[in-house]
Amino acid sequence: MSISISNDPVYLQDGFKKDREYFKAQGSQNADRKVFHRDTLEVSQFSKNRERLLDKIRHTVVQSAISFSNTRAGILKEVREEKGKYDYSDFVNACGLSYARLYSEIEQRHENEQEQYYKADGTLLTKEEEMEWLDMQYEQEVAWQKSCARIAAQRQVFLGHIPRMPAKEMEELEDSFYQAKDAYMKLYYENRQAGKPLTLQNYMFGNSQMYEMLIRLGY
Repeated sequence: MSISISNDPVYLQDGFKKDREYFKAQGSQNADRKVFHRDTLEVSQFSKNRERLLDKIRHTVVQSAISFSNTRAGILKEVREEKGKYDYSDFVNACGLSYARLYSEIEQRHENEQEQYYKADGTLLTKEEEMEWLDMQYEQEVAWQKSCARIAAQRQVFLGHIPRMPAKEMEELEDSFYQAKDAYMKLYYENRQAGKPLTLQNYMFGNSQMYEMLIRLGY
């Protein structure tokens, strides 16, 4: 059986027209596929970028100047709720405990070496930098408390309520804060090995004369 192809111009024109429509439809489908593929890649890339951004936000540590004082204030609030008030011995203990708790948070944060943490400006934050920051916060707290006590003492001397500036007691006050820091760090390591929580103790730092001086200053 033989197949004949008509040479009729109308037939040929219709055939060419159908071919053009077919190839046009194919081209449109190919274009749609490319657009869909491109959009899929863009959405996928956006999702990856978003996840990376969220992960970086989750791993950003804001080193606030009030982090230490807020931690100490929370501890003293619990003491006041339990005892009705707190004295300066509680205050020194709270400072030591605050240092140990913040130290523990830093160690836990950097326990997994695969995890990376960042500063607020997006640069990498190391464990060593966090420890330096914590030490600086504690030193500033001690300097501030000593400065406040000195100002209070100067006022009492000026008013004639005490005969002299209690310089020795001021040095003992500073030493008591660092004794508290060392005592609570020792407790932290002991409790970590035993799996116990780190809680406030009734340690006595310094001596009774120092606390008597603080009471007389109304501090």
